Amino acid sequence: NVYRTPWADLIKAAKASLACWNVDTQVIWERFVAFNRARGNAAVPAGFLLGFMRRWRKSFGVAVHPPAEPAPARAIGPRERRLHQLIAAAPSNNREFHASDLCQVIGQAAYDARVREVVRHFGCPSFAAMLAVHGGAVLTGEITR
Repeated sequence: NVYRTPWADLIKAAKASLACWNVDTQVIWERFVAFNRARGNAAVPAGFLLGFMRRWRKSFGVAVHPPAEPAPARAIGPRERRLHQLIAAAPSNNREFHASDLCQVIGQAAYDARVREVVRHFGCPSFAAMLAVHGGAVLTGEITR
């Protein structure tokens, strides 16, 4: 009986923040002892008990908290869909090359103006606007993918 040992209070204190929070202290103790006996260990360091409790799994028959339901996908409107299409047209890992190529074709001032216009039109951050400008330039043939 675990309640006749000094381990009962340790188990009670530790289980409050672990997956085995709702398991009886005696059950935890019995499983811990059985686990170690099955491996030929008559005595183990006290830290092993905490490690055992941290790795508690529902396979032991423990009721666990159900996983949270994923949030339903948010429907996007035509404006946001268009922004996504523009961004997808030019790979973002090439963004520095796209910016450089586009600035050579239209100039830095025109590039900055396009980015500001996309921010104003779509209400997106400037990074997303840069990617959309690059995608738009790819779609119109100003620069290559």
